[in-house]
Amino acid sequence: MPTAYLPESLSFSDLTGGPFLQVRAMNRFLRITDGIIEWTGKIISWLVAVMTGVLGYEVLMRYYFNAPTAWAYDVSSMLGGTFWILGAGYTLMKHKHVRIDIIYSRFSRRTQALIDVIFTSVFFFPVWIGILYRMIPYVTLSWQTKERSLESFWRPPIYPLKTVMLIGIFLLLLAGTAEFVRTILILKERSR
Repeated sequence: MPTAYLPESLSFSDLTGGPFLQVRAMNRFLRITDGIIEWTGKIISWLVAVMTGVLGYEVLMRYYFNAPTAWAYDVSSMLGGTFWILGAGYTLMKHKHVRIDIIYSRFSRRTQALIDVIFTSVFFFPVWIGILYRMIPYVTLSWQTKERSLESFWRPPIYPLKTVMLIGIFLLLLAGTAEFVRTILILKERSR
């Protein structure tokens, strides 16, 4: 789990209030957020085992007993989607998303932080906040109508999966906010 970032350049006089209290509040936010994201990542990692079991059962039933299931494909798709969307925040926190850093890696840490602040402000937050905003009525309607899949013979309910999508986007935004705070702290340290 990433550790909270406390600037090294704080002097003793900063410990009495002002900037120190802001940094302490940011560090507390980072510890709580990282704990939530870390816990979520560890829990959902077990979905891979469940999904493997479902697919293994389907293969066994289909090819050894000639009795394919009507539900395995849908369940494995829902588990895979759940794993992907709930894992996005964890992946961001661990810095495991694909990044082309041929030029970026050559910059100083402060310049990298400045680039991250700009791109997060211009692209990440507007896009994901917009998606979250648009998802709320989509999920609400799905619950109100007890929406079911029309793609499958057994018509599984999909409103829980849509709720998971909403939660996953919220967790991604939470992880993005924590990364944004870290970059702000880097910029604050360097400006002292």
